Amino acid sequence: MDDYLEQRIRVLELEVEELKEKAKPNRQDNTWIWAFIPILALLIPVLALVGDIF
Repeated sequence: MDDYLEQRIRVLELEVEELKEKAKPNRQDNTWIWAFIPILALLIPVLALVGDIF
């Protein structure tokens, strides 16, 4: 019984590792969004100031 449980736990651990590996590329595909949003948020007030000055 203990051997069965240990094998089942190991299988589940391997499945979790596979799911983590599959999820990694999806996160990296969207990283540019998290860089673009703060840049855009900083750019809007700067453009507003430039528009008021000129």
